[in-house]
Amino acid sequence: MDFKYKDYYAILGVPRNATEKEIKQAYRRLARKYHPDVNPGDKSAEEKFKEISEAYEVLSDPEKRAKYDQYGEMWKYYSEQQQQQPGGFSGGGGWQDLRDFGFGGLGDLFATLFGDAFGRSRTAEADFDTVFGASLDVEYPIEVSLEEAYTGATKTLSVTLQDTCPQCGGTGAARTRSGYFTMGQVCSNCHGRGTVPRSKRLEVRIPAGVQDGSKIRLAGEGLTGRGGQRGDLYLIIRMRPHPTFERKGDDVYVDVDIPYTTAALGGEVRVPTLKGSVTMKVPAGTQSGQVFRLAGQGMPRLKGGGYGDLYARARITVPRRLTTRERELLQQLAQLHGTATTTRV
Repeated sequence: MDFKYKDYYAILGVPRNATEKEIKQAYRRLARKYHPDVNPGDKSAEEKFKEISEAYEVLSDPEKRAKYDQYGEMWKYYSEQQQQQPGGFSGGGGWQDLRDFGFGGLGDLFATLFGDAFGRSRTAEADFDTVFGASLDVEYPIEVSLEEAYTGATKTLSVTLQDTCPQCGGTGAARTRSGYFTMGQVCSNCHGRGTVPRSKRLEVRIPAGVQDGSKIRLAGEGLTGRGGQRGDLYLIIRMRPHPTFERKGDDVYVDVDIPYTTAALGGEVRVPTLKGSVTMKVPAGTQSGQVFRLAGQGMPRLKGGGYGDLYARARITVPRRLTTRERELLQQLAQLHGTATTTRV
């Protein structure tokens, strides 16, 4: 018999006396971290996700957990031995032990063998979905530029989700053409995992004003449950850093170069905004780092309407090279202020 011991408690990072709630919380935390959709192309994360899913499948099931605690590395071996004991499907090794092959009990077995005519309850379906995926809802990150968040945009996404295998209904067990399962053999379509990748192209409308962490709900685009019910897909907005603007909520900050002469004498400069540049008056004596508020030139508010503000931070610039005349004039100015120094021309 081929078996391999894994410390499921260590994999989930919980003590051996952990409650069902603690086990579920640990699984959900790790699943969000290592889910393949969150780590595209990362094989190590994919393997880690499979490992924690396997651990949760066992520790979340009281019967499987009891066998694992009792027999350790040989728990699967003893489970299979019980299946082969005389007496068929009664007593030890009876109907309840079919849970080790992916079925939730007698009602689940009949539903798997003969279809939903036996009245498989939505509660049983929900239990299955909780064990194998924690939820039918899925979160998927989507990157949005500041310009897209300002105007709103329509984006086309290619999303790949691990969905319930249509061939085995998520049980992972092989079936005959008549719908009967084959004891001890795994589904050839999903190779016993119960899930297969499902790719889909989606056209999504990004509303103006979305912020980092905003969620967009796409109803019915999540995972498919064993009974055919569908979860939702939640797109998590990830704002792409901008080379010019810094966003803080609905407000935007930008550095504005101001010539030292304009800063000293006063004047006007052009300030970039997300809808084009505008003219800003600069008072005489402006200091570097001074901030000016341009009302209504920030981001559109996602709720409540209106716009945030734009804050222009003064960045005083001086010429790298001076003409002889410019140097003479500056030296005269320095003498007037008592800051003149001896320099070479």
